[in-house]
Amino acid sequence: MLLRSFSFASACAVFGVLASCDRGGTADPERPSTTAIRIASFSPAMSATLVDLGCESNIVARSPWCTDVAKSLPVVGDFRDFDAERILLVSPSHIVLQPPLSGINPALESFAKAQGIALVAVQLDRMRDVRQFVSSVAPLASDATRVRARLDAIDAIPLVDVHAPRVVVLVSAEPMLAAGGANYLTDLLPIVHLRNALDAEGWIECSHEALAARDPDLLLGIAEREESVPGLRRALEAIPCRASRSGRIVVVVSPELLRPSTRSIDAMRALQSAIDAVLRTTSEQAP
Repeated sequence: MLLRSFSFASACAVFGVLASCDRGGTADPERPSTTAIRIASFSPAMSATLVDLGCESNIVARSPWCTDVAKSLPVVGDFRDFDAERILLVSPSHIVLQPPLSGINPALESFAKAQGIALVAVQLDRMRDVRQFVSSVAPLASDATRVRARLDAIDAIPLVDVHAPRVVVLVSAEPMLAAGGANYLTDLLPIVHLRNALDAEGWIECSHEALAARDPDLLLGIAEREESVPGLRRALEAIPCRASRSGRIVVVVSPELLRPSTRSIDAMRALQSAIDAVLRTTSEQAP
């Protein structure tokens, strides 16, 4: 059997929207005038949250994987590297990023300091980290009510119900990659009245047999694109457990759930009807 934990950095090699980071120093940005706020986002998850907070017009540059902002924005960096010349051309006031496990690139720190650019670096492994990021960039948002609403939505996520059905959440079929315990998706599962069947931290590369041994009540596949759905469904159907044999499988296309952001909360809520339908139907069919 195979059940091996991965950090967010390793998972990033499987699908770029999930970038790992170590908890770096978070800048506490002072609020400049609205017209002076120019944000370079090195993180797709952070771009999604910034757009959700109403800051889309302030984003002037992006990472290669940022899909929530205009493709015409110049690509200036990601969690591994940055392009100093392109950054200078867009003159950002702030750079938001998830640095790698080794921490913030010293060259980026020196460059930002020399150019007077504020760095906002936050780990986004859990929903509490998303909350920290929202609090950090709140001074940059023009709508304080909207920021407060997003913070309240995170605070309103229910606690885990120890009696809730257990689920395996698969996000990749090749390799088979599942959400582990210390993971933002695990934090979100109580919204749809589920709990994670896996307790290892981070992202877990696993085998069909290892997942079968956990005997989950439900199998959930989350795809970024429609073309990934058949592969995820086949992988879940091949797990030799009661959930697959009973048809308790839900596969959805939800890119918002593949990056930890404020939008992930609504994306998880949107799964409730599909999950309820599968659990209800299979319950009715049981002898």
